[in-house]
Amino acid sequence: MDFKLLIKTSRPASWVLPPLIFLMGIIYSGATVNIISVIQIVLLSFPLCLLVYGINDVYDYESDQLNPRKKLIEGIKLEKKDHSFVKKASLIVIILLIVISLLTLNGTNILFTFILVFLSYFYSAPPLRLKEKPPLDSISNGLIVLLVFMLGFSYNKTFFDITKQVCFCALCVSAVHAFSTISDIIPDKQAKNKTFAIVFGEKPTIIFSLIIFILAFIFSGIETIAIRYYFLFCAVLLVINLIFSSRKLSILLFRLMFIGAIVTAFLYIIS
Repeated sequence: MDFKLLIKTSRPASWVLPPLIFLMGIIYSGATVNIISVIQIVLLSFPLCLLVYGINDVYDYESDQLNPRKKLIEGIKLEKKDHSFVKKASLIVIILLIVISLLTLNGTNILFTFILVFLSYFYSAPPLRLKEKPPLDSISNGLIVLLVFMLGFSYNKTFFDITKQVCFCALCVSAVHAFSTISDIIPDKQAKNKTFAIVFGEKPTIIFSLIIFILAFIFSGIETIAIRYYFLFCAVLLVINLIFSSRKLSILLFRLMFIGAIVTAFLYIIS
């Protein structure tokens, strides 16, 4: 078994964010960490990223071959001979996520785990392939992050306790995802993939994302300084991209948004 291939496919730079989002959910709910939640944290790092990005790389094979960004940090060009192996490994991840969730004996946790693995798989895989059904591509990404948060949140709260602040954060994740589709617009066009930026256009995509961050900054009611500054930070980056229209700049700014999200989550946890 080529574990090195699985590690590369899972995009190690992404491993840290889902566990941080999960911990934010635990803290926000007022719960404490226990043995099962620690296991879930581990499963939401490399394993979940393998599921999300592994299935994505299998079904994005055509566009990935044309994508110059596929150089380890943002994924690799997965060969066809490895597709079966990655899919089997992803299935194991799904089973582990569900089994550990069942051990919580927590109905909210179990329900959201099933929805999480469903969306993680069918974002890329047919017959749904939400990735090519804008704006469902961006909405589903916002939901995936919301579900990771809800797994932590479920240790002391239920779905009915979710606040508008959390919903605004999930909406902002959708905005970041929509913006990210600009980065791969050329290979996606060549492979005839219908992503958010291709269907709605580059500038409308930037404006859409900008509006969401402005609305979140004004109306979310979030008082946490780190999160409010992150909204403002992203809005400024989007304005810069509107003024200086460049696809290379879009790629750089998306990376800054991703790094900013990690920093913001970390600051929330330690505050």
